Amino acid sequence: MIGKRHWALVLLIATAALFTDVANRHGTRSIASAQPAQPASTLFIKRGSQVRYQVIRAPLPAKVLGKIAALTINHPASGDELAAKAPVLGHTSSANSSWSRQGLAHDAALGSMPLAAKRVRGSCRCATEIGDEHSERITALYVEREFLVPNPAAIELLELRANYRDGIVVWINGTEVARRNLPANMSAVGTARRPRGPEAEQFFIAVTPKLLISGENTLRIEVRPSASRLSPSLDFELVARRGPRLVRGPTVRRDDNGVHIAFDTDLPSKALVDYYGEGENPERGRLESSGGELAIHHQLYVPWAAHRPLHYQVIAGQAISKTYIVNRQPKAGEVVRFAVYGDMRGGHQVHGKIIKALTQEAPDFVVVTGDLVLRGSDSGDWQRFFAVAKDLLAQIPYYPAAGNHDLGSSGDEARTMSELFVLPHPPAKRPSWANWYSFDVASVHLVMLDSNAYKRREQLDWLKKDLADAKARGVRAIFAATHDGPYSRGIHRGNRYAARVYAPILAKHGIITLFSGHDHLYQRGERGGLRYIVSGGGGAPLYPVRCGKAGRPRCRVADGMKHASSSFHYITVTVYKNHARICPKRLSREALEPCLNYRY
Repeated sequence: MIGKRHWALVLLIATAALFTDVANRHGTRSIASAQPAQPASTLFIKRGSQVRYQVIRAPLPAKVLGKIAALTINHPASGDELAAKAPVLGHTSSANSSWSRQGLAHDAALGSMPLAAKRVRGSCRCATEIGDEHSERITALYVEREFLVPNPAAIELLELRANYRDGIVVWINGTEVARRNLPANMSAVGTARRPRGPEAEQFFIAVTPKLLISGENTLRIEVRPSASRLSPSLDFELVARRGPRLVRGPTVRRDDNGVHIAFDTDLPSKALVDYYGEGENPERGRLESSGGELAIHHQLYVPWAAHRPLHYQVIAGQAISKTYIVNRQPKAGEVVRFAVYGDMRGGHQVHGKIIKALTQEAPDFVVVTGDLVLRGSDSGDWQRFFAVAKDLLAQIPYYPAAGNHDLGSSGDEARTMSELFVLPHPPAKRPSWANWYSFDVASVHLVMLDSNAYKRREQLDWLKKDLADAKARGVRAIFAATHDGPYSRGIHRGNRYAARVYAPILAKHGIITLFSGHDHLYQRGERGGLRYIVSGGGGAPLYPVRCGKAGRPRCRVADGMKHASSSFHYITVTVYKNHARICPKRLSREALEPCLNYRY
């Protein structure tokens, strides 16, 4: 048994919240004559339910840094014995007979066997904590729970919402239905590939024939920590549904001839977009996705003149979105108004306030300087991002630069901006993993650089040609955006390679301003003929201005800084015929500094 001085094993297993969505409950105008309800949910396993669980324990490495184990885990000599005693998940096994049914009770002590089940209590989201004097770590947690299904034929989807650390495998009645960050055929003390962030993840499990049975069914979950942690954690809920639901989007992009509309459903489905214009007798239409085929990822193109606003609604089965309005796109030579912000990175409260402000500002489009999420390889991070930004993305075109956090930490799970957002066609010769691109709105040209690929010759060659082509077309103004910019007085201090190689090219072609992020602050300056603004105040923890201010050391790099502030903010840019007005704003929409006017 563990001594009183040692931390206890604390397990929080929470399951399921019943939620029923009503179709279009926030909508302003209905297109369809009937408004069927969103598919109802059925509670299968609720929060606080009793579960059976087992753990595998292993010796700590020889070196422990504070309360964090060293990154390399030594397999114990008894590894084969541990593996033999581990529950054979996904199969009926005699090992399960040793599992005892436990609720969230008082006793938090661990048994002395490598594989043991004991009662736990509490609501600690960290689930397991082990003090630095402990001689062992928890290498795996196994959880089992039955749930009753009266009529399997009435269920099309199981939704498992799990907050876990750091890898997970899920089985339903012995069939594996989900796996994240854990390779197959692991040893008893194997670890997850990488640490995982704090966001919960939704798993959408399509109910195939024979997955569920009438009567008692079994959910089994295995959770393992990464090598940098002492223990796993788990918090989950399970719900059943019938019928598809919108789970991401819609998101939009305008061009001169129409509107691109993209969205995801949790089940393969047919989907429709109903749309109409404005006026007493508005033009109406209906468009079916993918030629009527069943799909999860839907992208439709509504032919629509750029100068006309578009009202639309997405319908997938009984799931119906609210009605959204995509404003008209300015004509060549008209005033163009766009917004800039970046580095949200899990700061959901601040990000939500910026989304609300931008929705009220109603710019023609939004440019983002990167680091939209904390860990781009975590699906839960992107699910939370799209939930926070939903109403903005459904109405205003959104153009992100790729940040270092957006790419994730493992190649097989990394995302690209083109996978996540409705963006222009990629440039020729751009690698599939890269994220640079450009676009025009009413003779205003925007260049979106990929700072993760600065040293790729393809990007540099593309940039030179893209800027030359824009000049040849006679665009009235050029702006650029990237994540890791050439100059900053935050902790990153600017990208030297960008300052040496990219900044002179941008200055030579007369761009109005380069927007960047990476450092979580606001900074404006001009260096070598290049005007720049660091806009990294979108929600991530703010960084201090590290040099060149009272009480700070002298800056080592001359960056032409004119104003710097450690503040949450966003920027509006209004482009007129021969000048641009740039206005940095706080979350309250008040000025961060006076608006700037640049003639061209």
